[in-house]
Amino acid sequence: MSRRKGVLQMRFVGLSDVGRKRAENEDRFSLSEAEGWAVLCDGMGGRAYGEVASAASVQRLAELIHECVPRRMERLDRDEQAAAMVNHMDEWVRQVNEHVYGMGLVDERYREMGTTLVCLLELSHQVVVGHVGDSRAYRLHGGRLEQITEDHSVVAGRVKDQQITAAEAKVSKDRNIITQAIGTALAVRPDVRVHTAMPGDRFLLCSDGLHDMLSAEELERLVLQGGDLTALVRRLVDAANAAGGRDNITVIVGEVA
Repeated sequence: MSRRKGVLQMRFVGLSDVGRKRAENEDRFSLSEAEGWAVLCDGMGGRAYGEVASAASVQRLAELIHECVPRRMERLDRDEQAAAMVNHMDEWVRQVNEHVYGMGLVDERYREMGTTLVCLLELSHQVVVGHVGDSRAYRLHGGRLEQITEDHSVVAGRVKDQQITAAEAKVSKDRNIITQAIGTALAVRPDVRVHTAMPGDRFLLCSDGLHDMLSAEELERLVLQGGDLTALVRRLVDAANAAGGRDNITVIVGEVA
């Protein structure tokens, strides 16, 4: 498929690793430079068939985006595009949730299986980011790495309410309890936001197997080392493994040309 008109030129590279403690990899990801999107899902380790939930979510979201992208609103201005795609992203994620939840209604093996989801879609000098759960998106701009999603988790809520610090959240016994996931309930409320994207910016999508193992400062230092995207994603995965590799590790980096 040819490149879409009026959108950023972004290159994506992704890598997934089982880590050092898990026997199976329940993370899944997919990306399309031609259509300008990337998606990452982390199957919930405490539930059966987390890998089924993550794979089904990635596949269904890719199908929904593909169905819409050829009919992208090229006649709309920048603000109209962003508003329309926020609505699309919100609806797509809700449909993905209904799809995964419905799998459990058909086959009881899949009941209560779940997954996180984070997705990035290119627009004109902007990106739309949607997420459910604690898989994250970051933006590197002007030499600073900023987290642009807010975890749907128990400890994130406590940090926001100033009950604990971010450092305390990383070691809390509740750090892996998420408050929203794809497939565990009939309805879900995704967060969908628009972010400015300039040439040279990099966007990082990752599962908690990366961000739980590294501090914000370590993440920023590794991303700022620059270089080839393939080397960068390998560097990030290797760092998470070197720090203990307690979970599956999945990383996608997108760079604005």
